[in-house]
Amino acid sequence: MILLFLLIISLFQNQTETLIKKIQEKFEITNNLKAEFVQSANNVNVMNGKFYFSQKNNYRIELEKNTIISDGKTIWNVDNSKKKVIISNVEDDPLAFSLREYIYDYPKGCKVTEEKIDENNFIIFLDATDSNFNFKNAKLWINSDFIITKILIEDFNGGNFEFRFSEININTNLSPSIFNFQENKGLKIIDLR
Repeated sequence: MILLFLLIISLFQNQTETLIKKIQEKFEITNNLKAEFVQSANNVNVMNGKFYFSQKNNYRIELEKNTIISDGKTIWNVDNSKKKVIISNVEDDPLAFSLREYIYDYPKGCKVTEEKIDENNFIIFLDATDSNFNFKNAKLWINSDFIITKILIEDFNGGNFEFRFSEININTNLSPSIFNFQENKGLKIIDLR
């Protein structure tokens, strides 16, 4: 009986590791990605916009009033309505976002389980065991192409943050220049680096 139980646990762990491996393999062949997104915190403060990603850690988030650009080291948060840009280092910004962390780093520091939603869609549950993570748990919705379509994060205070992606297109003809901040003399620069 114990042997059967251990065998079932082993098969389940292998299935979860295989799903994460498939997500990582898909990520490796994804040179770039663009998508529409909706972000909410505690089911309010809904924002939507466009999300662009390019290997290895470049991203651009376009909101109604803000554009956030990162080259993986620096973040430029451009507030178009207040005509200012705040520049900070990625490692110093608690709001920095990294797909790579969700795909590679977090599974290593979490208890990982999964649930099959239907024939081709899954949820991966990440329960943090690493005390350095700034979340208690996270859920990743994975589609049939092994792409993350939704992320739900619960922090240690019970707050939750949700990101939903739609109209996801990978390996399109994105210009590398969209991941670089273009200096604009009309913007006040606040450099926090």
